[in-house]
Amino acid sequence: MDDTKDLKTEALKTPETRDKFFTAIKPTPQLHRQARGYLKTTASLVGRDTSEQKSLFEIPHFDTAINPYKEVLTKMTAITGNLLLALWQANKDDKNIYRITNLSDIARQLGVEPKELKLYLIYLGGYQRPLTQLKIVKEQGKKDKRILSIYHDKIFYIKFNIRLRDTERETDFNNDARVGTNYLNFIKDRDIESVEVMPSLSLQEELQGSGLGNVLVDDNFVAFSLGLSDLAYKLFCFSGSNRPTFKITFIKLIGKNYLNLEKQLKKQGKPRILQTIKNALTELQTKSHLKKWDYNEQTELFSWTYTDAVIKHKELLKEKVKTLKLDTPKPEETGQTGQDETG
Repeated sequence: MDDTKDLKTEALKTPETRDKFFTAIKPTPQLHRQARGYLKTTASLVGRDTSEQKSLFEIPHFDTAINPYKEVLTKMTAITGNLLLALWQANKDDKNIYRITNLSDIARQLGVEPKELKLYLIYLGGYQRPLTQLKIVKEQGKKDKRILSIYHDKIFYIKFNIRLRDTERETDFNNDARVGTNYLNFIKDRDIESVEVMPSLSLQEELQGSGLGNVLVDDNFVAFSLGLSDLAYKLFCFSGSNRPTFKITFIKLIGKNYLNLEKQLKKQGKPRILQTIKNALTELQTKSHLKKWDYNEQTELFSWTYTDAVIKHKELLKEKVKTLKLDTPKPEETGQTGQDETG
């Protein structure tokens, strides 16, 4: 018998009410993977959208003063992505597509109405993020070439299959209904037959252990996220790693590649931003995600230690395995890879 079976990942099935009967032995929580690239993306992007742009689908204007892409995701949009990653792993077909046939089931998990869920799906399907990839080209007798590839990719590919009314035809819908706020209202007000979901290839690779890798989380991940303030959620996602301790300076933490609070710093000032971060860390400690945290005023260094209440850190899993006198799970069983950055 495989003694490590309880440590294997088991992604969520299509949302349903879990059994609430008590037994003599508490069942082992279900685990699934969350891609660290997505967690880092949401840690940076979640915030309040104050841009004048109407939607993700405005036709880009080639003007340096106008950004054709969204720079902000709402917390609910980001959490919808967390849920989709879990559901996709459990329910994808042989073409790597997860088909949603009942939006109400998904919306119930998020505590929203189906029409709200449609908007979150629209934004997830329209958001694009810049990606870079470095390649070293070696040629005999010549200096190595370093080629940097830059491209944009979606976080999720999402297709809406809409039920046409008896009198409607495809030609009835021109491009005006497919961009800007018209598109948002069109999807929101229509009957949806199904929604096809697939994470980007880069996220799929991370779920398999490439790139930044992934972390194991239990099936309370989404519910826990929903109960957090925006900044606590950003820190929660940022802390998604396979090591239970972390250190980073204030100036690096607020940087664009981390919590992305530089604009707020200019508007609100350092004392207010610093206190807001401290409040968010206290919130995460109160809700048992953090065991402890500290801020050194002289070095401006944050440090914290996690529990494994939601994110099952690799090192903590190893300790539990030793305690239970089990063998350490093999990489292919946990699927966890990737290292942390330290500040």
